[in-house]
Amino acid sequence: MIKLAVSPGDPAGIGPDICIKAFGQNKNLNFTPVIFGDVDLFQERAQNLEVDVQVKEFKGQETLDDSSFWILPYPLEMKVEPGKPDPSYGDYLMKVLREATNLTLNKEFDALVTGPLNKELINKAGISFFGHTEVLAEISDTSKVLMMLTCDNLKIALATTHVPLSEVPKLITYEHLCECLTILNNDLQNKWGCSNPCIKVLGLNPHAGDGGYLGKEDQEVIAPAIEYLKTKGLNLIGPASADTAFIGKNSENIDAYLAMYHDQGLPVLKTVGFGNSVNITLGLPFIRTSVDHGTAYDMAGKKEVDENSLLEASSLAFNLATRNQSG
Repeated sequence: MIKLAVSPGDPAGIGPDICIKAFGQNKNLNFTPVIFGDVDLFQERAQNLEVDVQVKEFKGQETLDDSSFWILPYPLEMKVEPGKPDPSYGDYLMKVLREATNLTLNKEFDALVTGPLNKELINKAGISFFGHTEVLAEISDTSKVLMMLTCDNLKIALATTHVPLSEVPKLITYEHLCECLTILNNDLQNKWGCSNPCIKVLGLNPHAGDGGYLGKEDQEVIAPAIEYLKTKGLNLIGPASADTAFIGKNSENIDAYLAMYHDQGLPVLKTVGFGNSVNITLGLPFIRTSVDHGTAYDMAGKKEVDENSLLEASSLAFNLATRNQSG
């Protein structure tokens, strides 16, 4: 049985609720999720949601029955109300994330699935936090990782993530692009089984620079990186104008895209698959997937919360872990 470590995210957000709805109501999962969290909080939220969960504490058991709601206890020192975040539990959030990551690194779990965190809240707690991706790289001592979101057959990786748009051009370097594209190509081969993945690389500027009239980066940085990697056997297209890259025949036979910045690629993916898409960190020495949404404090504790993205993230983690074991 594939065992997933689940870091539920901010307890004041919808993280606990989607865990309860995803794993408490579905008894025929192909995997066993183990949630890192406060037992009392989860029992209280389950009662509010009117979901009958059979909570059991995980203590390293080898065999876990699929009728139970498994929690690895991490007690909170304060009572957390749905929709009422407080920076005072910022250290707790990072502790849970680090413990879940380390146990996955040490093969106690087959993959890590993460719920939503609030960057502003954690930084207000005095902790420098840019996002899960950066923390997971630091914990696992990985020099370079790549954020990618996927939905159905659409996969979009990001050359830059949570940085101001004004900083993007200086981050798009020849070396950085070569590393990003190599990670993307390798993980498409190793995790998804694509023998010769076709990757479309988006341009930085409108119309991919329009021959240099709308910016020089596409001609002077992106194109040379693409041409170099082609000599190494990578199957690349670009730099492509982002405004037409996803349209009709332009998207046929493309295994993945590399976007230059966060809001260049993700609006396309989230328009066609919000709630069904999954965030995955490439380049790590373990499998990590995540939901595609935030903490949604206004929906915390409400029965209407949608758990589908968590189910999709967990299913992808299971599929990748299964392929990893069989390979």
